Amino acid sequence: MPHDNGLKPDMPLAYISNLTIDAEQWAILEPLVQSASNSVKMLDQLLTVETESSAIFALGKV
Repeated sequence: MPHDNGLKPDMPLAYISNLTIDAEQWAILEPLVQSASNSVKMLDQLLTVETESSAIFALGKV
């Protein structure tokens, strides 16, 4: 069953304010966010190189 985490215009502001985190929570989450961000950047670089390599190979076969 899919779950929609997106904010909707009809959500009460009190609910949105409950989504905030404090400095103590951020101190715990920040290293995880940074690690995930670095992993995504590395994956993006790898996929870019693979895509470019495939394109060059395909052009060479033409």
